[in-house]
This record gives sequence, C-alpha cells and structure tokens, in this order.
Amino acid sequence: MFFYALPFTINEDKAKAIFRRWTAGPLMAKELEKGAEITSFTKIYFPVYQFKRDENGREKILVRPAKGTTLPGMQELKIPPGDITLYDSSFDAGDALVEEVEINMDAYLEEMPGTPKEQSLIYFPIYSVTYSFNGEEFNAIIDGSGGTVYAGTFPTRSSFPYMLVAGAGFGIAFIGALLGGIVDAIFFILVVIGLGVSLYLGHRVTREV
Repeated sequence: MFFYALPFTINEDKAKAIFRRWTAGPLMAKELEKGAEITSFTKIYFPVYQFKRDENGREKILVRPAKGTTLPGMQELKIPPGDITLYDSSFDAGDALVEEVEINMDAYLEEMPGTPKEQSLIYFPIYSVTYSFNGEEFNAIIDGSGGTVYAGTFPTRSSFPYMLVAGAGFGIAFIGALLGGIVDAIFFILVVIGLGVSLYLGHRVTREV
C-alpha cells in the first residue's frame, strides 16, 4: 500500500468565499447567504483509501473513508491525478489537523469489484464547516484542492409556491386543450397562456421565495 497526501491549493479565505457563493445557490433558503453564521471552520487532512480496480478490462477508482465520520461527501471525493505527494515523516501539514486512521483497509476489500491494481491511503485536504441558520445547525465540507462543496441536509426554499404556480399554469393549459378539442380551436390559446403564466410566475417565485 502507498501513502500519499494531496496538498491544499485553496486557502481559507477562498474557501469561505466558495461557501458564501454556495449559500446563495438557487435551491437555498432565500436568506441563507446573509443569515448563515459560521460557527466552526476547520482545516483538515482527512484519511481516505483509494482503490484502483480492474473491472472487465476497465480501471475503476473507488474512495472510502479511513476514519469513522458523519461528515457529508467522504465517499464521493475525487482524487485528481498528478497532484499527490508522498506522505512520510518529512511531510509538512502546516496548520491543518491530520486525522488518525481508524478503519482498517480490510474492512472494504470484500465489497470491492474486479481485481486489485493499486491500493493507497491518501490524506485528503478538506475544510469542515459548521454553520447555524434560524436556530438549527448544519455541516458542509469544502474540497481543499478543487473547491467542491459537499453537504447533507441544508436549508432549502419552500417547494409549495413552485407546486402552486405549476398547478395553476398547467390547469389553465389543460382546460384550454380540452375546450379547444371539444368546443372551438380558439380555446387552444389557453394552452399558451397557461404555460406562459407558469414560466412568468415561476421566475417571480424563484426570485422572491
């Protein structure tokens, strides 16, 4: 087994900026960008196993955590090629916390597909973020090498207005199609109106919810 570390390429200031952009996403609660209060922002080298397997003549790479954790994204990390360095006594972790290995690699071997090509332990750079919003606490992970944000649950926009708008618009369109086929083709104009209402009000809801 090989031992590697993937250096941080994103500093803390940039990582916090990435987090703020993430909180402003279209799926997030309207006030999350301004209302999210960061309570913990920790720089960590987190140990993961990388398994390179040969499955039907194709290489498959799988990543598994080497430490018990409830942090989101720890099985979805992507190891970029070419950037890793050897992890030995000369490796300088700087101000990052280096987490200890808790899970033996053997625990994952039975579930691995295909035949083994290479197995390695990689200390992966992450920022572990804890933040509060409206009295609740949430967690997210920022990839310290690529900037990807991983999150489990997070404050989202209410889906009710979207459902209400879609239902109203499609209801008008349905009535228009029904009357257009039974009564007069002029009623087909309601199909266009219904879809137009859905698009317009949906845009307004996206901005205001």
